[in-house]
Amino acid sequence: MKPAIALLLFGILLYSTVLPASAETDNAPIVLINRPYSVHDTRYEYPQELLRMALAEVSGTYGIKEVRCSRYTMSRDRLFQELLKGDLVQVVAEAPKPHWEQKLIPIRIPIRKGIQGYRVFLIKRENESRMREVRTLDDLMAMPTGSGGQWSTASIMARAGFNVITGSNYEGLFRMLEQGRFTTFGRGINEAYSELKAHQGVFPDLMVDPSVMLYIPLPTYFFVTPKRPKLASQIEAGLRAMQKDGSFDRLFYAYFGKDIERARLRQRRIFFIPNPDLSAQTPFSDKKLWFDPQVDSRMLASLGTATQSISVSSQRQYCTYNSPLQ
Repeated sequence: MKPAIALLLFGILLYSTVLPASAETDNAPIVLINRPYSVHDTRYEYPQELLRMALAEVSGTYGIKEVRCSRYTMSRDRLFQELLKGDLVQVVAEAPKPHWEQKLIPIRIPIRKGIQGYRVFLIKRENESRMREVRTLDDLMAMPTGSGGQWSTASIMARAGFNVITGSNYEGLFRMLEQGRFTTFGRGINEAYSELKAHQGVFPDLMVDPSVMLYIPLPTYFFVTPKRPKLASQIEAGLRAMQKDGSFDRLFYAYFGKDIERARLRQRRIFFIPNPDLSAQTPFSDKKLWFDPQVDSRMLASLGTATQSISVSSQRQYCTYNSPLQ
């Protein structure tokens, strides 16, 4: 066979195999999500359960999808790189950064209704009186605060004027707080109380400050690899269906209702800083997508959160910590 003809046939064969493989990948029944950052890190259980429910909601139209864990625990920057490829991980729930919104497929439905932006502070007990004396944002910014180096809030708070001390290790941040490397460690109200409980045995001197709150507009979106646009459409359709039938709110309050009550928002001095990382597509105009303290307090009362429990956590197998892939 002449070399030119052989090359042409090889090109045709390659073309015919690559395109169907791409379509097959987008329709694959397996969806890979990220693993947590330590054995104590439960932040990704709710997104995992929500994703499962959203895909199940539209399985009659799009087919059944199975949510599985990626093989590795990856840093935020590595997650972004792997999402671009779409092999090791395909869906991640994170706060938006400009390059994430530009290069990945963001589903602009705040899956935690923005409560991650209601920031309370883990502190050492010896600093409780100092926090009670905070009267202005400048008072709060006078204290060094801790953050993960690749977290969205690190750059947001630094640009607002906070002295942000960063760490590269999730568990290490709690140790840095205990050692006095910084005074405050801002956590969303969906994170603070469960993290305190998980670490109280090792760091009994830590507490959640009851006096102050910092509000940062901070949605959490599902980000989907650009290799699977159909999957992104399915997830969005499932989330919209859950909002319509009420299952979205029921899951949200089951996971976070007690934390919202514990935060006692009305008893706190609340300060605000902007989030310059948010795009013009942030759906602020759709009020039902966001946590509203007045509306949600009535909803909590009607649901009776005292009897609500996260029963799904005892029935599901959630992703666990694994070998880090930096």
